[in-house]
Amino acid sequence: MNRPMRVIGLLIHVAVAGMMLIAGLGKTFGFAPPEIITKMNAIGFGDKLVLIGMGETISAVLLLIPRTLSLGTLLVSGFWGGVICVHLGRHEPITIWAGMLIVTWLGAWLRLPATFASLYASPTLPSRAL
Repeated sequence: MNRPMRVIGLLIHVAVAGMMLIAGLGKTFGFAPPEIITKMNAIGFGDKLVLIGMGETISAVLLLIPRTLSLGTLLVSGFWGGVICVHLGRHEPITIWAGMLIVTWLGAWLRLPATFASLYASPTLPSRAL
């Protein structure tokens, strides 16, 4: 893939990670908006707010570092999956969160197409299958 596509992928990831960093640092250091804290308390995650914020922050940072792109994509995808599950359980719309998941994977594919190599490359069989 050419350089402009990689740059577009990086810009997508900067936007996703930027939002996650703001939200994660807010949860970690206590400057999250009161409505977020109220909502997290209502669903039973109020006592885990700092832990969730730290996980969100670490995942976002790993998404931005080229060497840890695959791990960051996996962790951020897991985060969005958790958000989707919580909202589904509360019968709330998930369109935004599903969109964030898709955008995260789009950015990964644009930055490093090999992220999806196992989906489109045919595996080679060893000479002796076990």
